[in-house]
Amino acid sequence: MDRLVQAIVLVLDLDAAGRSMQRMGFTVVEGGRHPGRGTANLIVPFRGQYLELLAVVDEAEAGSTPQGRAVADALSKHGPGLARWSVEPTDIDAVARRVGLPVEHRQRVRPDGITVHWRSVGVDEAWAEPWRCAFMCWDDPATHPAGGASGRVAHANGADGFAALDIVVSDRDAALAWLGGAAPAGVHMSVGSRPGPVELRLSSPTGVIPIG
Repeated sequence: MDRLVQAIVLVLDLDAAGRSMQRMGFTVVEGGRHPGRGTANLIVPFRGQYLELLAVVDEAEAGSTPQGRAVADALSKHGPGLARWSVEPTDIDAVARRVGLPVEHRQRVRPDGITVHWRSVGVDEAWAEPWRCAFMCWDDPATHPAGGASGRVAHANGADGFAALDIVVSDRDAALAWLGGAAPAGVHMSVGSRPGPVELRLSSPTGVIPIG
């Protein structure tokens, strides 16, 4: 079953954003650089899901590739904050055929030197129109950002996963068609004039923790 796997928060200063999340009681894991794209990330992992803090760390490099420019343009247009979301489908090749886009092979290098590989569909489209999700899958569960040991980290504030993600769409039928007919569990859509993710709510024993 397709499931919500990732929410991205764009930040201006990756280190400062990481310290802020730590003060909120989250465990933050170093993600690494995206080769040739001028971006880098930090990961806040849960069991099978993760919040990604993403920043442009080399403006010249980011401006030299379509993938880097997509992130820089989103940051310039909308500013920092909750910016994009991703779904992990059961069959990414079928998703590619359905939406008429190629499966892309992407990667980043972790600080420990391990290269994380994943396949994706619609990432650039999701940056341009953030009511759309991107579709992502990892062939090696050990390098999934929220798999293995990363998925078992504890957070001081007790946060244990995504409770809900609120998305504004301009056309509900178009949004459902992009998703293949139904929104994944936890994704709530409303119609409005400023499409995109609005709020992520994380579950914890003491109540939800909002991320906007």
